[in-house]
Formats: sequence, C-alpha cells, structure tokens
Amino acid sequence: MVDMGGSYYYTRNHPNIKEGNFFLPDKPTAAEFLLQKGLTTPFVAQNAERGQLMIMNAIITIVVLKNHYLYETTSKCVGPNGGANYNANGTCFYQ
Repeated sequence: MVDMGGSYYYTRNHPNIKEGNFFLPDKPTAAEFLLQKGLTTPFVAQNAERGQLMIMNAIITIVVLKNHYLYETTSKCVGPNGGANYNANGTCFYQ
C-alpha cells in the first residue's frame, strides 16, 4: 500500500514523473491503482512461499525508496512541448 500511495502522490504532484508499471497509464487514477493491486495481490499472496514473499518485500522497499529519490531529484521544469527547458543560469525557462 505504501508503494501504491507513493506512486499515486508522485505521479499526481510532479509533471515529469510517470508510472512505470506497464499495466497502468502514465498518470493513473486512484481507482486504477486499487484495481491493479486488488487483482494482483491476492494471486501473488496465495501462490508464493514465505521466502519468495520476503524477497518481493525487499524489492518493493527498494522501489519505494527509489521512487522517493526520483520525486525529490527530478526537475519540475516543463516546457511548452513537455520537455524541461532551462536558461543559461540554470533556472527554469518556462514558469
């Protein structure tokens, strides 16, 4: 749930952050996140052994930390064509 909540917050509050899960659109709604988690979590939980779940939890923890790092370090500068544009002094060209 922390992964899903963070992903929802980051994609909604940052213009240059997109969802990396190929089953979801770039900027998924809360309902899309819940539907995807609701369909996959029970299947995984019933078909994985304890050791496998521990490995998946470790991987999800790393993903959550990386998502937060990307949110904090990715530029929020957006140009007219969607790309980041900067002045020579490093400030955002379009604001």
